[in-house]
Amino acid sequence: NDPIHENNAFRIASVTKTFTGTAILMLADEGLISLDHAISDYLPEYNIPSGDSITIRMLGNMTSGLYNYSDSPELWEPFIASGYTLSFPPDSLLAIAFRHPLKFTPGTAYDYCNTNTILLGLLLEKVSNMPAVQFIQEKICRPLNLKQTCFGGPFFMQTPYTHGYALTEEGLADATNWNPSWGWTAGALVSDLKDMKQWGRLLADGALLSQAMKNERFNFGADGYGFGVESIHYKNDLWVGHPGSIPGYNTQVWHNAARKT
Repeated sequence: NDPIHENNAFRIASVTKTFTGTAILMLADEGLISLDHAISDYLPEYNIPSGDSITIRMLGNMTSGLYNYSDSPELWEPFIASGYTLSFPPDSLLAIAFRHPLKFTPGTAYDYCNTNTILLGLLLEKVSNMPAVQFIQEKICRPLNLKQTCFGGPFFMQTPYTHGYALTEEGLADATNWNPSWGWTAGALVSDLKDMKQWGRLLADGALLSQAMKNERFNFGADGYGFGVESIHYKNDLWVGHPGSIPGYNTQVWHNAARKT
């Protein structure tokens, strides 16, 4: 029953995609991957539908056409039945997605899809030869002094933290420690207000990236999505960032360069 405090940790959900996107662009800067190459060039073992024509760039800007596994009852029914404790390895998430046909020909339309960022997480691990969790911690959070930002498991490691609540068929439930593994590199990070305010500015500045990769990151399509980052216009102002929603938590991180806000 304690009131929320600005020092509390919370789940940032899909704001995680901004970190995964940064990591992938860092690999591209190092010449370890090419955004123009097909995902199947790097991850042939996953038998990705149309993987020969889905490029890394399409995964980053949400134009792959792959089915979003988190739209499927195949994810939620067993998760609910487990009391929200079930753990989903990345390949189990892909299996759900790949049982569905593509929504459109890769590269021809935009569709927000968690499957894309799970594949980017697997790409990150294979090319960097380290767990995605470790890469993001050591190569992004630590250099940028984001001390409270890390991957959260089913239980909060940091204290204090804010409890999150979700509406279920049984009524309002404490969702604080529901297993977030189904989000992984698309949505399982935890942070606090101080780090997110700092990250908002760093993200909009294209921190850790070359000018070429900044151009990739902020190449906003007709739907306002760049590479793991979004843009919105409000009263003629451009805001750059990302929303995040996971049971119990809703996080919005947006930066306005003109207003330095």
